[in-house]
Amino acid sequence: MRYHLALLTMQREQVATAVREILQVDLKFTGMDLPEDLALIGDGLALDSLDLLMLVTGIEKRFGHKIAPQKLGKDTMSSVGVFITFVYAELVAAGK
Repeated sequence: MRYHLALLTMQREQVATAVREILQVDLKFTGMDLPEDLALIGDGLALDSLDLLMLVTGIEKRFGHKIAPQKLGKDTMSSVGVFITFVYAELVAAGK
């Protein structure tokens, strides 16, 4: 059981790394600290709709999983950590 939990934690860390890499490389936030409580919309990074689309499509490409548009919104993309948790849950539910 402990081994299984370690795998789940590592997978979430893989999602966290991917989200941060997309933000830093694709969205040009290079060198910026991206803590989990940093807002993606509004104060914080102030991503616009195109930026959010690039973030989502980057995740979809990396993990080979399409995220339903109706699942995306302020409740799933409010901060770096909320989005990481959302993507991780999506991947687990899809058996990835």
